[in-house]
Amino acid sequence: MKPLAVVTGCLLALAFAKAGSYHEFEVYNVRPETHAQLTVLLQWRNAEMDVDFWDTPKVGRNARVMVTRQDHKRVEEFLERHDIEYDLVAEDVQELLNREQRRNVEHYRRLKRDSNSRATVNFEHFWTLDEIYDYLDELAVAYDGLVRVSEIGRTYEDRPIKAITISTRGAIDQTRPIVFMDGGIHAREWAGVMSVMYMIHEYVEHSEEYANQLSNADYVIVPVANPDGYVYTHEQNRLWRKNRSQANVLCYGVDLNRNFPFMWDRTTTECTNNFAGHTASSENETKAIIALMDQYKAAIRMYLAVHTYGEMILWPWGYDFLHAPNAAELQRLGEQARDALVAAGGPEYEVGNSADILYTATGATDDYAYNLGVPFAYTIELTGGGSQGFDLPATDLARVTSQTFELLKVFGQHAGTLSVTT
Repeated sequence: MKPLAVVTGCLLALAFAKAGSYHEFEVYNVRPETHAQLTVLLQWRNAEMDVDFWDTPKVGRNARVMVTRQDHKRVEEFLERHDIEYDLVAEDVQELLNREQRRNVEHYRRLKRDSNSRATVNFEHFWTLDEIYDYLDELAVAYDGLVRVSEIGRTYEDRPIKAITISTRGAIDQTRPIVFMDGGIHAREWAGVMSVMYMIHEYVEHSEEYANQLSNADYVIVPVANPDGYVYTHEQNRLWRKNRSQANVLCYGVDLNRNFPFMWDRTTTECTNNFAGHTASSENETKAIIALMDQYKAAIRMYLAVHTYGEMILWPWGYDFLHAPNAAELQRLGEQARDALVAAGGPEYEVGNSADILYTATGATDDYAYNLGVPFAYTIELTGGGSQGFDLPATDLARVTSQTFELLKVFGQHAGTLSVTT
């Protein structure tokens, strides 16, 4: 028997394209209690043709999964066949997203009436791409001794891909270790983008508080690695994941985190959420990040890819069940970062090898960076989305971004202790 995800083809993408909304979609909470059940769900997720996991499934924890309403019976039969506990938690995803949007808009209105924050900008709403780019450009003007902002490429829809560098020397000369970061490579993961932006804000506008750290390491950051997709999630389809290049006559988008040229493999078809592209490095965004990494590779000592959701800190390799040669160091540093997050009041993330904890994935950014020679490369899956919508409620955003900053600081501090061979 074919697995459920293969039976009905690419209906998630096509059903939305036909209806223009998510009224015909449902969300289940699924809870694997054994590793065998988890394996079944991960295989189901990895096929990812007619199911869309909003959270990473783990033993003993709920994960939300979206399916088309017409698959209702088939989904429940599949879960019951494997004795996996489940609950139908939303019968109309579009209404769920509409409520989420209304709640966030009302929260932002209240903030505008009564704001008392040390921030010169607001970190209690999800920024648009224009807001992000305007802020980066303002920082470049106001802090020209610390910040540089550059356009590193153009997207399929001809939007700029912007990077920011932070260095107390102004321009990065690659004599100090570099922390290379990206966020938003998956378009719908807004909280990851905002966590990166919060870190930028702290290091730039409050740089005096982090003088020791900034004197030992420099930062190269792509806050929104997928601009077209990010705009599309704000304007058209909140749950879009890929970029917006045209894959075939019917379907758009490539999963940029499967498109990098290390152990790349075309594992799925064009209409799936994790389509890796027709060739490695086929996408403009991928090429731009590769070129930026290549520019600074002599000094990059830390790579961080910020994602949502899952509460995990993952290290290479991810393409197969193999551990990086310095696995013990990667694990130890990841645990230190996790402990800093817990001390700040955050949840206790799981730390470990990507393939062991999650699933194998080819063409990913962290494997690419590690293969490039970056000794510490991580994917960070932030804390989970809201119970009443896909993303964190905006009311939780300030707390999560500030807590995540404590985790990110640990990686930067360690990078500052590493040597650079010139």
